[in-house]
Amino acid sequence: MSSARPTRTPLSASSNKATPPLVLSRFLKRSVFEVIKERITKLDHDLFDVIWPAVKKLPDNRNIVQTVEEDFPGGITAPDYYVYEVFHEFLMPLIKDLHNININSELPLHPKSDFIKIQPKTSAAEPLVELNIDPNDEFVLSGAIECSRNLDGFELPLNLKVGKLETIERIITTILMQDDFTKFSEPSNPESDQKGGTYYTLNEVLEKPSEICASLASSGLLIALCDREEIDDCTRLHGRHWPYGRGVFVTEDKTVAVWINVHDHLRVLVSTPTDSPGEIGLPFSKMSFIMSYLHERLDFVWHKKLGHLSSRPTYLGAGIRFSLIVSFPGLSKDSDNMKHLCAMRGLQYRETLSANIARISNYQSLSITETNCFNDFATASSNLLHLEKDLSMQNSAHIATMLTNIFRRKRSSLADLDSPEKHPKF
Repeated sequence: MSSARPTRTPLSASSNKATPPLVLSRFLKRSVFEVIKERITKLDHDLFDVIWPAVKKLPDNRNIVQTVEEDFPGGITAPDYYVYEVFHEFLMPLIKDLHNININSELPLHPKSDFIKIQPKTSAAEPLVELNIDPNDEFVLSGAIECSRNLDGFELPLNLKVGKLETIERIITTILMQDDFTKFSEPSNPESDQKGGTYYTLNEVLEKPSEICASLASSGLLIALCDREEIDDCTRLHGRHWPYGRGVFVTEDKTVAVWINVHDHLRVLVSTPTDSPGEIGLPFSKMSFIMSYLHERLDFVWHKKLGHLSSRPTYLGAGIRFSLIVSFPGLSKDSDNMKHLCAMRGLQYRETLSANIARISNYQSLSITETNCFNDFATASSNLLHLEKDLSMQNSAHIATMLTNIFRRKRSSLADLDSPEKHPKF
């Protein structure tokens, strides 16, 4: 229920109005700064390495801005796992606020993953969860789910040398190339030698022009990326060996992309169907198959309260993010009210280049299971779409009433003309 959520202020990390500097000013008070300013993690990362997205003046480059805004919306990053303990006085309240959790509450133990187990003979092409929040295809333009994980025993990609990057790449791609991995997908072409998918190196993706990059973008599976030459802080953003040892596995049906060693070791993206973008049940079914499959074969970094650790604090806990690109022709006319409606429902609202089209996504993935996260997002986004539909119907009713009145006046005028008393006499 929205009333149970903490009140969002303009400075709250999840207020939909906050900018990284505003969030930083709220949580990095002088008293906290004085306590933590000299601390360094065991991998030599200091406070600036954590807050640089909020304080660094970025180049006027859309790729850079998009990368920082999408991956570090609170203006903070985790260059290594240890910052969560070393700078806990600063980070813990901010992380709670980012996830729509009351900052004064005690953070509970994070629940274990509860992705739906899919039996070996079951195909997620027949979804276990069937849910279309926009059955008439009126408002939702596209959608995607992302789930992030990091392998136990390895540091984050930012800190890895070439050998370790290659090892992670090999471990994950070996699993993805197995025949039984693609059971969640539509039956693949029996004559194809792609075994259900293809792996592309990040160099191939970043080529200009890049056919695979265009294909991923059209499928809703492209993540925010930037070239080394586009930012002088590329080492702080991606590490010394970028883009080597990174890549993306794409299924043959172009509905799933598994990104490797881009901020996190593993980032799985599943898109909603192009012909039914409001169908969020099918991609969640696919994600459930993929993640339960990977959980059985890999060990992931885990913290008892923060859940699955990530370089992106917004992906802590369940590490899952639901995103929809939605047309809001009515609600978007009052931007402040729209942001308030979203914040009260635990949704992040981000405007796009088009005034009435926005991207909505969940804030919370911490202290909540993946399935509860899905249910909360489905309820909140569905509620928002109902408000938009009601508003459009009210507008339609208003227009219909106005037209009826116009036609009534016209009929009256014609009647007047037909009246003998109204005809002019010559």
